[in-house]
Amino acid sequence: MHPLLCAVFFYAALCSSTQVPLGLGLDMTAGLPTLTLPYAKYRASSFNPNGDIYTFKNIRFAAPPVGDLRWAKPAPPQQESEIQDGSYGPICRQAPLKGPQLTGPGAKLPIGQALNQYLAGIPIPSFKAADEDCLFLDLHVPAAAIKDPSLKLPVISWFYGGAYIFGAKDQFSDAIPFYGGTGLVQESRGNVIFVSSNYRLGAYGFLAGSTMEREGLPNAGLYDQRAVLQWIQDHIHLVGGDKNQVSAWGESAGGGSIMHHLTAFGGTQDPLFSRAVMLSPAFQPKLDRRGDLEAIFQNFTDLAGCAGEGLGCLRAASADALDNANVKLNEGGLPGTFAVGPSTDGSWVRQLPPLELAQGNFFPSVNLILSHVSEEAYLFVPSSIKESEDFTATVEYIYPAYAKRAGITSSMTARYGERNYTTASKRFKALLGDSSFYCNVRCLTDAYKGQTWNLKYSVLPGLHGTDILPTFYNLNLDLDGFGKSVPFPLVPGFGGFAQAYQSYLVSHARTGDPNTHRKKIGLSPIRAWPKPDGSGDSVEGVLQAGNLGFSVVSDGQVRRETCDFWQEMMEALTREGDYEP
Repeated sequence: MHPLLCAVFFYAALCSSTQVPLGLGLDMTAGLPTLTLPYAKYRASSFNPNGDIYTFKNIRFAAPPVGDLRWAKPAPPQQESEIQDGSYGPICRQAPLKGPQLTGPGAKLPIGQALNQYLAGIPIPSFKAADEDCLFLDLHVPAAAIKDPSLKLPVISWFYGGAYIFGAKDQFSDAIPFYGGTGLVQESRGNVIFVSSNYRLGAYGFLAGSTMEREGLPNAGLYDQRAVLQWIQDHIHLVGGDKNQVSAWGESAGGGSIMHHLTAFGGTQDPLFSRAVMLSPAFQPKLDRRGDLEAIFQNFTDLAGCAGEGLGCLRAASADALDNANVKLNEGGLPGTFAVGPSTDGSWVRQLPPLELAQGNFFPSVNLILSHVSEEAYLFVPSSIKESEDFTATVEYIYPAYAKRAGITSSMTARYGERNYTTASKRFKALLGDSSFYCNVRCLTDAYKGQTWNLKYSVLPGLHGTDILPTFYNLNLDLDGFGKSVPFPLVPGFGGFAQAYQSYLVSHARTGDPNTHRKKIGLSPIRAWPKPDGSGDSVEGVLQAGNLGFSVVSDGQVRRETCDFWQEMMEALTREGDYEP
């Protein structure tokens, strides 16, 4: 073996005369295949006979990010001598969402909190144990690829949403198919491999500021996602996957993460995927590295009992101290806002992604599906916004203090003036929808002209996250509690629509064109999906998924004039803070 490969794998055993052959074997006792990696063996945890699919659960893609590996780049996994069965794999430490209150008085109860998150379209696995040791991925592999790893199947890599503070690769997987790959592999007729993975969240994954830039690693969660994509490059061929046909999929924070991969280091880093599906790509602008972001870092150290002691103290702190600080950090902000998320750091995130895209600083060779729902912001408008003063205070809280002094926030509030809206909450909904959702879709459409397929999801109620259900629809969902496969969800007419919707996305993953393998007949009316035309104020030629099926519409929610305004605001914020690259 070449010496360079030995250095890459960090395993001296690989360079000895007793190399372990990589690939797949069949354990005749268990009747399940075993995947042999350079650092461990993983036996498949289950087999789905309906789809002829093997699932490998909780494969480590990095070492536990604890101690000195807190706020550091993901390190290679340690060597494991025993065969792993996938039973161990905690979710990452996380904090609850503060903002939407959809369950009334019961929202304060554990079940109410979980239901609240679910109704917000960004469910959390509230009843699973969380730990810092959480960097695991799941594989859903067609049996045909197990038998013949030379197939070179396209690969889908899923990054979950959750406002960058909560979420997991297998949310509620025992009850409903959020993020499970079985339905997608079935829809492809065994022609894709599905990968879902965890990444560090909240303060663990997105603590930033000037001290973190000097002593640690801002945006560690993005580096975790990158490690998964690198794992696919290194190992997916062992289960019949093609590293040159990787699609990155994500919703909400997952879609916003993909946006940051496309503009990483000013667009100079190969994102390790050539296709992407971005559902409601979102993030809250965070760019005041020396001000707000540093203050959040210092606040976190105070909450963790490390006031004035820097990152060294945080790396030595107890797990409980950090967990408590992470929860309190997010609780301390205004409802509907988030303490942490992807932040400018002068490196991976040189400046806000819309600015990089407008300036041509993005990785060009990627084919995209860009989607948004019809009511993106409704669930994120806090009930505390009742008067004009509440609206103004929330806007001023979100952006740096210098934005108010420079008149930037007053430009924002004037743009969404009282005379145009009946309530303060509707003003905030419009502002939030444009700034954090719709204009992300528009700037990606403009930057990747001719390389996007645009979608508007308008199935009632059209709320943020409701498009996850058809994305992960599974015709035969295995539910242990029922003891057999049952159709899900039990809504008349939904299955035909969901299968048609899913067929577009899967076709894109297989060929780069959502039309190639789309369903031609079915219960839900479907049609050819055209390329969009963004030359005017609205985007024309957008596929709409609606109550009666699919149609082609003009998308007036991603207006050029509105998004040009927000581009100017991002430029002003960057310039006024002296944060230009």
